[in-house]
Amino acid sequence: MRTPLTELQKRVADFQVSLQKKGAEGALLVQRADTLYFSGTAQNVHVYIPDKGKPIVLAYRDFERAKSESSWEVIPLKGISKIPKDIQEAGLPLPRVMGLELDVLPVNNFERYRKSFPEITLVDISGEIRLQRSVKSDWEIARLEESAQILPIVLEFAREVLRPGMTEVELEGLLEGKARALGHGGHVRMRGFDSEFHVGVITAGARAAVRSSFDGPVTGLGISVAHPNGASMDKIQIGEPIVVDMVTVVNGYQIDQTRILSLKPLSQELRMAYETARLVEERIRSALIPGRIAGDIYEEILGWVSENTPYGENFMGLGTSRVSFIGHGVGLELDELPTISKGSKAVLKRGMVVAIEPKFVFPGVGVVGIEDTVVIESELGARYLSTTPRELIEV
Repeated sequence: MRTPLTELQKRVADFQVSLQKKGAEGALLVQRADTLYFSGTAQNVHVYIPDKGKPIVLAYRDFERAKSESSWEVIPLKGISKIPKDIQEAGLPLPRVMGLELDVLPVNNFERYRKSFPEITLVDISGEIRLQRSVKSDWEIARLEESAQILPIVLEFAREVLRPGMTEVELEGLLEGKARALGHGGHVRMRGFDSEFHVGVITAGARAAVRSSFDGPVTGLGISVAHPNGASMDKIQIGEPIVVDMVTVVNGYQIDQTRILSLKPLSQELRMAYETARLVEERIRSALIPGRIAGDIYEEILGWVSENTPYGENFMGLGTSRVSFIGHGVGLELDELPTISKGSKAVLKRGMVVAIEPKFVFPGVGVVGIEDTVVIESELGARYLSTTPRELIEV
């Protein structure tokens, strides 16, 4: 789906206000999610946005496809050193101060830009971009709602294919294949340095409680020491809680959800913990009100879990392995702002989209919990974008 010109115009206009406040007369963007956001194409492009006027898209590969996908002027990218001339030939003045995405830009690339723009002061503009992208437009929310339609069908399919003795990887492959057949884009983008992510985390039993490098409450054993997250080659057993934490992507926009499955009913203790997770999710959802401070909500929820449930020590991990968040922004990337996390000063705004994920970790047993993607809207709290039923799925 092509991004409407009016949508791109609004994004650029809002960003130009940030540039002017920053004292930058332009920004050169190269990171894939950012260039997609402002240009409408995911081809290999640079996007130059002046503080006034129209942006230009410089396409390396593929030029013709970028030209057909973006509503802005697209010109061939002939080399980094040629970009200053390209800017001037487009009728734009060279900036005296220019923004770059220094949170993700490799040092070698930065040095090339500094050499190509020797008289220009280069500043970090990544914070302004991430804050802008944290608030979704109605058009973006509609894309997220499309993405949310996939998992309910995938989970119904899981009921048909799940059987004792199948490996976690086998289940993952079947579910991912079904999602792809329904339009899941397949590639999950993340901004964090060295972050790697596949379709999600599909793991069962005690393996779900194993900690790993990924910054999440559930990471899975993985298939090898080289790929230490997610599904393993181990077999799924009767009575184990099966974590299906899947990301679905449509038109680049990601929905993050988790549901718990099992072959035969879970133990009474795990069922109680799951119902508690559902209660916690509702408390988080209702607390996500425009104007509230994200870190305050995090402390409030942690306090409630510790004081009102027997699972305070199990919430979001154990000891030093506990993660310090209960929700994270999603959109074109899986690790967007805001985070509902310890110490966060972020002020929640209408249109922010957050994946909330209360989970309880029981070493040697497994993990139960839930995750849904919501959009912050009003004093009544956030609205669920996820449409998947929230009950346990027992096969």
